[in-house]
Amino acid sequence: MFAKVYDILMSDVDYDAIYQQIKLYLKKEDTIIDAGCGSGYLLLEFLRHDHYAIGFDHDTEMLSIAFDRLRTNQFAAGLYEHDLRNKIYTSADVILAMFDVMNYFKGIKKVFQNIYQALNQGGRFIFDIYKYEVLDEYHQYEEKETEPITYEWSIISKGETLHHKVKVLDETDFIKQYVYPLDYYLDELKTLGFTYEVKDSIDSRKHLIIAFK
Repeated sequence: MFAKVYDILMSDVDYDAIYQQIKLYLKKEDTIIDAGCGSGYLLLEFLRHDHYAIGFDHDTEMLSIAFDRLRTNQFAAGLYEHDLRNKIYTSADVILAMFDVMNYFKGIKKVFQNIYQALNQGGRFIFDIYKYEVLDEYHQYEEKETEPITYEWSIISKGETLHHKVKVLDETDFIKQYVYPLDYYLDELKTLGFTYEVKDSIDSRKHLIIAFK
């Protein structure tokens, strides 16, 4: 159920604005992996701009929705079920992990290692993460809406974790995210040999990080 809810709630994101911010770091000949592609909105944006891109996600239902989205828009791309904590058995010039994908991992050392090893020399790892202050901003957050669907979303922060509770009809999903200080991520990048730039994301709650191999 959550994949369908996520897909609906992500429908009004300005994907072109995200692409315009990222495209400065892309070349037309790049091979791109959208890691944590979800239901395929951003992947579709890259395909529309004539990039070669494939999608990874650990959720089969998300990948099914992504497949249907691409097909409906007359595009096709490789879609693969994959957990980023495991080795990536392909190479790429760019690996994207947008929409706080990295915040779903309790520790990111192994994830970063796998991404580094999968990148070609000169490759770029582009991802966003929540700013540390969201832990305070989202503590005891509640949201109830009837459009585009009826749902209840509540968040409690405990330490460096966000605990989400999403209720739609009679089904409830629980999601946990981890929010660490920016330096935690930057130190891991430096240890691996990445250089990087840090920018404000289009989403004001997040940092956008571009790491260079």
